[in-house]
Amino acid sequence: MLSNGTGAKQIFNELAEHPRWSPDGSLVVFDADTGNSIKMIPAEGGEPILFLPDSIEIEHGGLPCWSPDGTQIAFLEGSGLSVCVYDAKKGEIRSIFRQEGFLPMPGGWTPDGQCILVALMDRETRRSTIWKVSSSGKEKKQITGHHENLYRYLALSPDGTLLVYGVMENRQGGLYIMAAEGGPSLPLVVTEGGHNDGPAWSPDGTKLAFTSTRSGSFDVWVMDVDVDQMKKDLQAADRHP
Repeated sequence: MLSNGTGAKQIFNELAEHPRWSPDGSLVVFDADTGNSIKMIPAEGGEPILFLPDSIEIEHGGLPCWSPDGTQIAFLEGSGLSVCVYDAKKGEIRSIFRQEGFLPMPGGWTPDGQCILVALMDRETRRSTIWKVSSSGKEKKQITGHHENLYRYLALSPDGTLLVYGVMENRQGGLYIMAAEGGPSLPLVVTEGGHNDGPAWSPDGTKLAFTSTRSGSFDVWVMDVDVDQMKKDLQAADRHP
């Protein structure tokens, strides 16, 4: 559909979650079959494509996300609970990140294609931390300063400087924002009695789409984001915590 909410066109009519455009806009990758497989489909509709071998297990969603050049897809593999990368050019799959007792949820690539952001959830406490993992898996760095009730939905701004993520408090979800390299966070979309999640930036970084129950049902909303002002607000919060 258009960003103003008009012109909606159905391109797939079975169970699907977590859709992501390919960088060139020609394909959409998504979780299918109630989260038990990953498929892609032409953006204008058509026959869905299964591209992962049967030996790769997906359970409750693989959260697939494209690399900036469209040649690789990061996803959560179900049997070993590890973040894997599928290389479309080579037809290869490599595991790059896992930690015993934790659920690593890929949240997107950095604009240079060198790293993947991962929300690492403790399976007992349900609390999460954020990690920046190199696409080779050889390097990893924890990003600190976020809200303690972070749980998932990492969305990096197109310029790679800001990070939006989901927070769960009192069974309600809200969206917070922070500098991508760490530091204090500020509430961005928090509504009393409403659940907000699923953030997605516009390509130019001026808008954020998300889902919200503020109107009584899950709807898609779009808000303007003043990136320069947000950076100033975060810098001020860093100076005066």
